[in-house]
Amino acid sequence: MDYKETIKERIKILPDELKSFVLEEKWREDAEKIGGEFNLDEEKYAALENEIFLVLLCFEPRKDFVENIKKELGMDANDTTWIAEDVEKNIFSKVSDELNAIENQIEENEKENVGEKETEPQSSGVGGSFEQIILNQARAMQPAIPPENLPTGEQKQNEPPQTAVPDYRGSDPYREPVE
Repeated sequence: MDYKETIKERIKILPDELKSFVLEEKWREDAEKIGGEFNLDEEKYAALENEIFLVLLCFEPRKDFVENIKKELGMDANDTTWIAEDVEKNIFSKVSDELNAIENQIEENEKENVGEKETEPQSSGVGGSFEQIILNQARAMQPAIPPENLPTGEQKQNEPPQTAVPDYRGSDPYREPVE
């Protein structure tokens, strides 16, 4: 399923008021005003709009919004805090009750799922939690191959290291000839 289908599916399950708010796209005008106030270029504005959209669709929690825009916009903490306050005041506050209700519902579902996962042992090596995915990726990683010119325990300690220095017997290409 591509991201467009995922968005369509998420919009279908949103409460009616939040769904109409997202589809009405008045929030985009407010986001554009905020982007103009903070002199965001097109790339940073697009990143801000995406983060707002992710919160409105409840893919990202509001509590992570400041950190997400700080990372995505590459701005300092003060600027991102001011931007987040404006977004909260002008956009999120209009559907605050709906967002809170959905976030609470998601948190309750996660707590129930964590309780089930602790009681049920996983028979397969593939995990669904974030931590399990990271562990599986770490297990699958190949060890780094050391460069060939590093000394190993097999080399003699008295043996000088081999260097790749060109032999300039006669003339040095970096000096002018002395006449």
